[in-house]
Amino acid sequence: MTADESHPLQGQNIDEIKARLCEEFGPSWSIVYSSRGRWWAFRGPLTSETFNEVSDVEADSPEDLRAKLLEVMS
Repeated sequence: MTADESHPLQGQNIDEIKARLCEEFGPSWSIVYSSRGRWWAFRGPLTSETFNEVSDVEADSPEDLRAKLLEVMS
C-alpha cells in the first residue's frame, strides 16, 4: 500500500476533500465540514425500507470519516 492509498485525502483543501468523498460515496451522502473542525456525513431522506440504517456519521478528520463510511457501507 502506498502512502497515497493509506491517506488518500491528505494534502488537499476542504473543497477537494469533500468532492473526493462525495465521488467515492455517491449522491446518497452529503459531506459537511463544520466551523468547529468536525467532519460529518448525512444520508437521507430515509425511506421506510432504510429507516433503521445509519443516517449520519461524524469524525475528527476526513480520513476517519472515510473509514467510518466504509464501515457503515459494508
